[in-house]
Amino acid sequence: MVGLDPRIDLMPAFIKSGRAAPTADVIRSVIRDFHELVLDTIAGLASVVKPQLAFFEQYGSPGIQAFEDTVQAAKQRGLLVIADGKRNDVDSTAEAYATAYLGEKAFDVDAMTVTPYLGRDSMLPYVDACREHGKGIFIVLKTSNPGSRDYQDQVLQDTGRPLYETIAQTIREFGEGLVGESGYSSIGAVIGATFPADASRLRALLPRAFILVTGYGAQGASSRGAAACFNADGLGAIVNSSRGITYSFGNENVTREIFVKSVRENTLRMRDEIAAAALAISS
Repeated sequence: MVGLDPRIDLMPAFIKSGRAAPTADVIRSVIRDFHELVLDTIAGLASVVKPQLAFFEQYGSPGIQAFEDTVQAAKQRGLLVIADGKRNDVDSTAEAYATAYLGEKAFDVDAMTVTPYLGRDSMLPYVDACREHGKGIFIVLKTSNPGSRDYQDQVLQDTGRPLYETIAQTIREFGEGLVGESGYSSIGAVIGATFPADASRLRALLPRAFILVTGYGAQGASSRGAAACFNADGLGAIVNSSRGITYSFGNENVTREIFVKSVRENTLRMRDEIAAAALAISS
């Protein structure tokens, strides 16, 4: 999976050259053109893209329009789209979020990320939307940042287990009624590869959940850490890299050809590293 985090200041100069002042139309077109070039390059090499909503929202309404452009461009190239906004609220507001992203009349992405900390009832609208529209969610479980230990690792007095293990049980229960032909559920989890021991334990607790693996690449996690999120058959995880693919081309003044080569080579390197690590787990 390739993460799409629009940062106009980091994009190659050739994407931005010849444009007028950064009006709404210019912002939208720069982001659109950048992502279309990335999508053309990774199509056939990756199967999923993950637009990070905050990076679109920072540009206001043209950023949201660019998000819509990106979703449609990805779908046209046969890629699945996971909207990464880590949304949630009380049940009525959660229902609106679910309608916006998982329904067919607004953004209509394939899946979205959701936070669990408002309780079980706050997640039910998303589960219902998955069932109704054939979509998926990834519930934030154990994140890749060092501060995740502050709250997610807190041991609950009544169970003696960390909070994230209790949330994992809820994810498992939600997913039981939504298992498809592949044997996996459309209710997945977000787990950071930066904590491979925790990831391995959670993988065992969630044998039928797809895991969205964060932290690989620019955040420092290795392919071996990411592989801890796969099942023994080498399946069940979707590993993300964002900056490590789209912004590792070096000098801002790179040519179009060098940029495309960088994106392609980084995607292939990631794919090969993850495949080898997953194979080692399964063999």
